[in-house]
Amino acid sequence: MRARKRTATFYECQKNLNVGTKSKDRIRKIKNVSDTRWTSHDRVISVIHDKFDALIDTLNILSSSTDRVTSSNARIFLQTISSFNFILILKLVGRIFSITTPTSCYLQSKNIDFIQAFQLIDNAKEQLVALRSDEKFDDLAEDSKKFAIDHNLPESNFKESRVRKKKKMAGEQANDEIIISASERFKINTYFKALDQIITSITNRYNGARDIFKDLSLLSTNRLMEVSKSPNVMPIDSFLYLSKWIKDINIKKLKNEYIIFSKNFTELISGITLPTKLHSIETETSENMLSMDLDDESSDDEISIEEISKNDGPTALEIMHLLPTYDLKLAFPNLYLAYQGLCTMPASSASAERSFSKVKLIKTRLRSTMGQSRLESLLILSCERDKKINIEDAINTFGNSSSLLKKCLMYS
Repeated sequence: MRARKRTATFYECQKNLNVGTKSKDRIRKIKNVSDTRWTSHDRVISVIHDKFDALIDTLNILSSSTDRVTSSNARIFLQTISSFNFILILKLVGRIFSITTPTSCYLQSKNIDFIQAFQLIDNAKEQLVALRSDEKFDDLAEDSKKFAIDHNLPESNFKESRVRKKKKMAGEQANDEIIISASERFKINTYFKALDQIITSITNRYNGARDIFKDLSLLSTNRLMEVSKSPNVMPIDSFLYLSKWIKDINIKKLKNEYIIFSKNFTELISGITLPTKLHSIETETSENMLSMDLDDESSDDEISIEEISKNDGPTALEIMHLLPTYDLKLAFPNLYLAYQGLCTMPASSASAERSFSKVKLIKTRLRSTMGQSRLESLLILSCERDKKINIEDAINTFGNSSSLLKKCLMYS
């Protein structure tokens, strides 16, 4: 049986469970687990947990299929997910993903704040450490037992296995191993072991780069705006590890350049675009003009600050290109080196992975009906869809491609 038929059976089972009830749960699909889609594991666990009854019904239907492979696999899966051990792992992984998924999603964002990122990582680590306790395990076991009873599963408790006793030969002093219960065995070998591995991986992965990323986070737009309002909030040991990483940076000069640049950052950004009125109207008195100018300056600053914070402001790459554009590279040489270092260090590979995922989707679906040039154009449209396209220019370009299209689309 093909995947489409199996998916259709799963859809029908979900609809049948909603018949006669006031439930308006939407129909969901179990997607394939992917290495590039970081949240795919969390979504699969969520669908299995929320649609468990529909999944059981689907496997029961597939187990009676005439297709020998489909029926055999369905019976194996049905036996596996009906076990109490599977429910325990389902609940455990669900709780772990509820802690790590928000942090994972933030780490995939383009305009990432490293200080905020490390705060989220530390919070996730603290929650995982708090999850590693006997009380939390007992709560997990009780929740799993309730879930098994509510869904009428054959197993609703830990399955005790027979203890194998070793034969004691004459003259041997060895005693039998200490007998532990199935719950203790699961807690030691699975629950604690999984949490220890995750906590250790988080610690080892982010501890080495923590200091340098904290220095680089000061170069973000939000931190520049914060320092521009009150320079005293700048930490005393700022750029300490950045100066060790980039040897040509003078830490004292970098701090001074950073403070001066942050004070003029709002005016620099607001001066990129032309104002609505270039010259003020000279029909008012000088006193009124002075008061209006002061009000306009303060309001313009507030508006520009709000707009920058609302739109997340320019990226680090845009600021780095902005410095030589306005001949500020010579005025802020150390700051320019810092931005060069920041732009050469990617926050994550999420953007590149998203592009490759788009390539895979488009090539898989349209491989046999498309040439290389059209494929490249569709990839650009799919990967860069956040860029606004001028419809009129697109029509004109398309119309100029042939005389027939020019007559139909171009109006003279």
